[in-house]
Amino acid sequence: MRVIDFEAQFWFFLTNEDNFFIDVNCSNSFVGFGRLIKLNELEISHYKLNGKNYLNQLANDIQYYALTKYSERNIVGEIDKQVHQTIMKFKSDN
Repeated sequence: MRVIDFEAQFWFFLTNEDNFFIDVNCSNSFVGFGRLIKLNELEISHYKLNGKNYLNQLANDIQYYALTKYSERNIVGEIDKQVHQTIMKFKSDN
């Protein structure tokens, strides 16, 4: 697992083999929380065509719809732990 790109204090974009993930720092009212989403084939295609611009659009969409459209896609468990460890290492190295 490695960080490919990020937007400070908003999102991290990671890859693990052929899988891509975006970890978005969300908020609703005064509560902050994260959403970890595995990109589907369509999202990967958009990313390959539009790069960071698409990731910003996707992160904004996830932030806005975090509690509805993206709540069931939120990843928890072992992958979530791997992503968190990778981000912490990336932050300490940079």
